[in-house]
Amino acid sequence: MQKTKIAAVEEPAEKPSRPRHGIALPEIENPLVRQALAIWENARGSRPMPSRSDMSPRVMSALLRNTVLVRVIGAGEEFELRIVGDAIVQAQGSSLQGMTMAQIDLVLPDYGSTLHNVYFNAYRKRIPCAYSGWYVREADGRSMFHESLVMPLGDDGETVDHILVVGVYAMQPGQTLR
Repeated sequence: MQKTKIAAVEEPAEKPSRPRHGIALPEIENPLVRQALAIWENARGSRPMPSRSDMSPRVMSALLRNTVLVRVIGAGEEFELRIVGDAIVQAQGSSLQGMTMAQIDLVLPDYGSTLHNVYFNAYRKRIPCAYSGWYVREADGRSMFHESLVMPLGDDGETVDHILVVGVYAMQPGQTLR
C-alpha cells in the first residue's frame, strides 16, 4: 500500500484552523486526491455526476483505504456513513461506519454537524468540493492536516443520492499522509 506525502504541509498555528478551508479543484496537491477527481470526471462523462455504480470498488481500488461512501437521507436533511476506509478510520480514531451525522454528534459533539455541512455543500452544489488545512476536532482535541475531495453521485445523473469522499490525513507537519 502506497503512502503519499502532501506537497506542502504548513506548520500549525497555536490552534490549527477549522476544516472549512475550501480550495479550488486545480489547487489539489495530493496525487491520490487528484486521481480521485480524474476518476470522478471520467466516470461522469457528459452528465453532471456519475452514479454510485460508476464509482465501483474495481474503479476505485487504489483509493479504497482513503474513501468514505455517504448515503444521502431525504433531501440532504441527514447523511449516513455507509463505507469507511481504514485510513479514514485511523484518522478519525474510531469507526463511525453506519452512523448518521446526528449519531456522530452524540459521540463527538459538533463533529457530525461539521461533516453534515461539508456533505450538504456538495449535495446542494452538485459538484465536487475540495478542502485542505489543519483541523482540530473540538470534542477530543485531535488535530490533523487533511486534503479531501467530496464528490456527489446520482443514479439518474441529476439527483444526488450518495457522496463519495477521498481524503488524506497527517497528524503532524511532515508526517506521511495515509
